Amino acid sequence: MLRPRLVALALLPLVSACSDPECTDTADCASRGPDIVCVEERCVQASSPDAGAGDSGVDAGTSDDAGSGDAGSGDAGSGDAGAPDAGDSDAGTLDGGEPPPEASLRITEINPDAPQDLIELVAVTGGTLTGISLQELTNSDFAFTFPQGYTVETGAVLVLHLGGACTDAPSNAASCGQTAPFSASAWDFSMPGTLSYSGKAFELLSSKGVPVDGVPFVRASGEMPLTIVAAVQRLQADRVWDATPCIHDMTTGFAKDRYCRNIAADWSSLNESSSIMRINGTAPLTTPGLKTQWSGPLPSRWGSY
Repeated sequence: MLRPRLVALALLPLVSACSDPECTDTADCASRGPDIVCVEERCVQASSPDAGAGDSGVDAGTSDDAGSGDAGSGDAGSGDAGAPDAGDSDAGTLDGGEPPPEASLRITEINPDAPQDLIELVAVTGGTLTGISLQELTNSDFAFTFPQGYTVETGAVLVLHLGGACTDAPSNAASCGQTAPFSASAWDFSMPGTLSYSGKAFELLSSKGVPVDGVPFVRASGEMPLTIVAAVQRLQADRVWDATPCIHDMTTGFAKDRYCRNIAADWSSLNESSSIMRINGTAPLTTPGLKTQWSGPLPSRWGSY
């Protein structure tokens, strides 16, 4: 066992004579490993037992062959059969807990001549209200978007209070009380704004901006906003109102040339105790809307449909 080492040591002077020295001290060989020493200006492996820990230790230990690396938690633990595969990601909100669909609403009652302007809507299908919006298209600069957190059932009634002072909490449709014009049976939403009692056109949009419903109103007398014709034509283009060609030429004096006004719902003679309502016909909530779906002034019934 000593002869090969003696031969190697005998050759060291010859090798060192042919090249630059690697070391002058064992400390110079420290970067080669813990068992490297300096012999004859060369870094060599120090003598060690042949069958010690280096040969039969780590190879059969926990790290490589039979330890936790192969059969431990990495293979059979939480990664394969634990929470990531059978836990919340697979059986939770992504697969079986999707948010409710969006509600589908219709405009059903309105009075712009009361101390507090009111607009009513009904849910023909239930769902979330988040992001659904209602806007007036002529000159009132009114627009309202439903806030987050409200989910309603099919048939639910919603009342918008322009200039109101209370909005129901998302969890309680009766939180604004029952003092008129608030109702415990409807969802009440208050916002700033007013509506002048002249020609008006309302359009209801989904949370993605898709037209859902609309209705134009006119009075039999009085000045109409200059934008009323364009507003009616927009409702027609969005397929939420009567498609009768909207010709409007007041200069001819012929009734047939006043189609934009003739096809709009007439809300003449409203007062603070009456409303115009979408209750006429066999299917009053169908779209596109029609003038014939709307009543004349009737006693208001906010909060019910």
